[in-house]
Amino acid sequence: MTIQKVLITGVAGFIGSNLLEFLLAETDWDIVGIDDYSTGNKRNIAHCLDNDRFELIEDSIFNLKTL
Repeated sequence: MTIQKVLITGVAGFIGSNLLEFLLAETDWDIVGIDDYSTGNKRNIAHCLDNDRFELIEDSIFNLKTL
């Protein structure tokens, strides 16, 4: 079986955080989220940070070395 991995940009925003919650609840996918908190807030995803299937990168998607 192939492991699915998803990248969510803006994961701490309204749409990103809700998508994260849905994917953690409804799939077995590994999820990488990236956010620089320019419009999102870390409180929106705080309850997901302990999940082993979620990795948070605190940086901008414009930083190509990070991607």
